Amino acid sequence: RDHSLRRYTMSVVGLDVLLQVDDKDRLLYAEVPSQSAYYVRDGFEALAVKTVDDPLLSAPNHDFEVETNVMVPMRDGVSLATDLYRPHGVEKAPVILIRTPYGKTMQELDGRYYARRGYAVAVQDCRGRFDSEGVWKPFMHEANDGYDSIEYLGVQPWSNGKVGMIGASYVGWVQLWAARDKPPHLVTIIPNVAPPEPFYNIPYEYGSFFLLGAIWWANVLESEATADASGVAMQAVNQAKYARLLQHLPVIELDELLLGKQNVYWREWIEHSSLDEYWAPASFQAALGGLEIPVFHQSGWFDGDGIGSKLNYASIAKGGALQKLVLGPWGHQDKATRQLGDQDFGPEAIVDLPRAYLRWFDHFLKGVDNGIEREPLVSVFVMGSNHWEYAERYPLPQTTMTKLYLDSGGQANSAQGNGVLTWTLPASDSQADQYTYDPADPTPNPGYYVRPEDLDESLDDVKRRLVLDEEKAKAKAQHAKVSAERRDILVYETETLEQPLAFVGPIEAVLYASSSALDTDWVMRLCELSADGEVKALVEGRLRARFRNSMSAPELLEPGKVYEYHLDLWQTGIELPAGSKLRVEVASASVPIFSRNLNTGGHTEMETDYVPAVQTIYHDAERPSHVVLPILTLKTASSVHLELGVP
Repeated sequence: RDHSLRRYTMSVVGLDVLLQVDDKDRLLYAEVPSQSAYYVRDGFEALAVKTVDDPLLSAPNHDFEVETNVMVPMRDGVSLATDLYRPHGVEKAPVILIRTPYGKTMQELDGRYYARRGYAVAVQDCRGRFDSEGVWKPFMHEANDGYDSIEYLGVQPWSNGKVGMIGASYVGWVQLWAARDKPPHLVTIIPNVAPPEPFYNIPYEYGSFFLLGAIWWANVLESEATADASGVAMQAVNQAKYARLLQHLPVIELDELLLGKQNVYWREWIEHSSLDEYWAPASFQAALGGLEIPVFHQSGWFDGDGIGSKLNYASIAKGGALQKLVLGPWGHQDKATRQLGDQDFGPEAIVDLPRAYLRWFDHFLKGVDNGIEREPLVSVFVMGSNHWEYAERYPLPQTTMTKLYLDSGGQANSAQGNGVLTWTLPASDSQADQYTYDPADPTPNPGYYVRPEDLDESLDDVKRRLVLDEEKAKAKAQHAKVSAERRDILVYETETLEQPLAFVGPIEAVLYASSSALDTDWVMRLCELSADGEVKALVEGRLRARFRNSMSAPELLEPGKVYEYHLDLWQTGIELPAGSKLRVEVASASVPIFSRNLNTGGHTEMETDYVPAVQTIYHDAERPSHVVLPILTLKTASSVHLELGVP
């Protein structure tokens, strides 16, 4: 029978939910477009019938069969458990391979999604995980295992010989390892939020050990928490008292304290603290320039592995392979949201990423001329103004790399000091700044500072506490408070902006500094200082001093000698409003996120002895410490972006 319906759009936790209710206020239908999800009341299925908005898009009209635990042979005799989703009515189908260490059953929806659209899908447990044979060792077998799996799938009688890959985080990482060795049947990859090779993000970032990330991830892996759909196992992982745990020295013993046993790969990571031969099987950056297949990168400005999209894109660009890049105001995720914390980036931040992935596969695996190759290859979201910018390459050609110089009267210590940022070269007699970094009281990351009374809180405890308005207010004020109190954080700020300032793309820094120690760390952070005094960290980068020239051949410092350091500050895209300021912070630690440098020149993660270091930062005309910003000089029309489904 006929019904009168009312339609609503409800925004919740950064998602838009489309609702239809009847005249009795019963919910009949709800849709979350950004998640390709809908819910319908029994008897009202007609509301879910969609008109086809793109006749060239693969339609979900295939039934399929599932064959579980097919054992795919590897070159060394190990077999990997693989679930196959094969569509009916397709004699030879293109293949999508998804390789995961987190439990292949957790990717069932992906298998069903693509199988219904005419693809054969292979979802595989990585070596040594769940139903697969062999010994699990992160990173080390993925290149060979990925290659062998692709070639196995490419020659099956039900395969058309074209294999693509998709997946997020480690599931994106495995695609880059596989692509490194150019398996003949690999046609394209979609590495979502994929890290770079391991020495540039996790477990190491330019020589500094990513302490919290590495031990938390080891806990997730060893507990197999990701395969527990109830969430109980992951809750147990997050109940660990990480704040107190991460104070322990030596760092290498944390596996016994948290996991209750020595962990082989945790200890190998620490023992191999430079880019030596141990890491060769896990390295792929240099080889990416030789890729010939098209690659679709997707990440977010708040992605904890976001440096991967920057470095991987740049490496592939050296060889000229076709690349697509989408960077939005998102975290470590492969679907779009519009909100992070209490920041709402507006409806334009919601784009249909799954649709874009499907169009990419349709074109390159099925040969559909759907126009995706004629649309802009690069799409980046500008926070603040909340619009998209488009181009054919990254960094955007409409940006100008501009230097922003550090300067002071010699007392830039803390936010109470006299540090400034200037667009002009400092004078020759600009006074250097100095601070003492003491590993006994290591410099905290202001955004993650843990009060002594909170050391026994778990990650879940913190989340619960931050729901309270009073605690949220404290958290927002925390960065400003910490940077105002710590004299081992140097602070440099611009004048109040009279006009909006937009910068979009990769950010780098050059630091001229000396240390009294044989080795130390340098940390630089770029922040927005709003008109009301709130400090928001935009990007942060670091470098362990001994790796200033090479990640594979560390060189200790000559105490007191001035060196030129180049720091990678990742990437962002934002327009700051008039009335705000830019801030740069310089320190030598970012605890508890990264392991503190003990300043002795020894093995920082295997020792307990430490010495304070006197650090001197130079910013005169001959040694102009600065940050390089990709200033946006031209805005493009926000009218096309067809590949993401934005009107």
